[in-house]
Amino acid sequence: MDIPPAITALARLDDVDLDERYRLLAAAIDAVPDLQRALSAGRAEAVREMKAEPGATWERVGERIGLHYARASQIARGVSGGTKRRPPTDQP
Repeated sequence: MDIPPAITALARLDDVDLDERYRLLAAAIDAVPDLQRALSAGRAEAVREMKAEPGATWERVGERIGLHYARASQIARGVSGGTKRRPPTDQP
């Protein structure tokens, strides 16, 4: 998995002055979208590997990860969870 360097650099926080700590933290915040993509890709790969095991079904994979089989399949394909639509709240 390719963790962005700005994220791995956080391990040095205790060894730097305040100016450098600020720079490291600011760079890490900017790298969060890249980290999220890397983590999602790693999660998808793990689910695909589970499904590739002999005798595996989406139902069994879903049980293993505690999700519905359809969501397990979506994760393997890289489909994000998204957000649920909420009904309008401007009731008279």
